Amino acid sequence: MARKLTWQEMKKKYPNQWVSLINIERGKDGMVKSGVVMAAGPDLKIVTQKLKKDNLPSEMFKYTGHIKYFWGFAKWGITDVPIDG
Repeated sequence: MARKLTWQEMKKKYPNQWVSLINIERGKDGMVKSGVVMAAGPDLKIVTQKLKKDNLPSEMFKYTGHIKYFWGFAKWGITDVPIDG
């Protein structure tokens, strides 16, 4: 099994990618502090396909980059809603 990485290590190793995590440790603020990356990729669909193909577990998906906008707001005309990744 892969070793546990801190969130900062994940962001460096998998920049602007979706990561599938297990063995998650959270900080007092509830944010991911560390975990084991089971799969990673720039597209969430690719990551989920890899998990399914290799029969790998997942507890959470998280994006290592910065998601500027939630696209669902666009249909309501709300375009300036920053969301941290």
